[in-house]
Amino acid sequence: MTTDLQGTLSVVSHGHGALLHSLLADLARQTSIDSWLIIVTLNIAEDFDTASFPNLRIMVTRNARPLSFGANHNAASRLAQGRLFLIVNPDIRLPDADTLVRIVGLDWDAVPAVLRAPVVLAPDGALEDSIRANLSPLNLLRRHRRSAGGWEADPEQQTFFWLAGMFLISSLAAFRAIGGFDERFRLYCEDYDLSARWWVAGGRVEVIRDLHVIHAARRASRASLQHMRWHVASLWRVWTSPPFWRIVADRADARGKEVAT
Repeated sequence: MTTDLQGTLSVVSHGHGALLHSLLADLARQTSIDSWLIIVTLNIAEDFDTASFPNLRIMVTRNARPLSFGANHNAASRLAQGRLFLIVNPDIRLPDADTLVRIVGLDWDAVPAVLRAPVVLAPDGALEDSIRANLSPLNLLRRHRRSAGGWEADPEQQTFFWLAGMFLISSLAAFRAIGGFDERFRLYCEDYDLSARWWVAGGRVEVIRDLHVIHAARRASRASLQHMRWHVASLWRVWTSPPFWRIVADRADARGKEVAT
């Protein structure tokens, strides 16, 4: 494995064999894909063979026991090489062959550091809800009542918004510097926490408006007492965290200034 890499893509599979194969096929068609490392983490036991993708640099990690979303990507970041670090769900599709080239062409030396995401579309072309407003209890209630899709937040109007974790991009150095994901989140809200800590630390959170990917999600009901416990625990951790309250205070201050003027 050489070190002349643009960066590393981290993909975690939970038995997503068919989806993973489709994503890797898209990556195999990417321009300059030979300058990227792809770390595939198999979170549960499944058959996976890299022989179908001879032009891809794939490093496979097989977990002895399932780990969380954050723990898997943090582990990949410690193995990662190159300048950039991309977190990509296996149900993402890349319709354009120059997606990675265009990502590389952005300014990744900017100060403060930038956490970015492309525009995420559903297979029918509709906007996915990948750009979200602050995760307050009131907004969570609004999310459950929403009937329309699309973004919750307007990146041009709101001082803070968070990026869904289905496709995230940063410099590898910046991801490591902020400590990656908080692994105390067992499931849910890791992407909120990362976006919030990034913003509170003075970093920028941005949408790449002219870059689109497809979220070919196959949503299945996973209603269980354990998942409910994890979800509630994650929400409680968010709502008792300093970054959350810093964002709440900043928004209240901004509203106060608007009223004053």
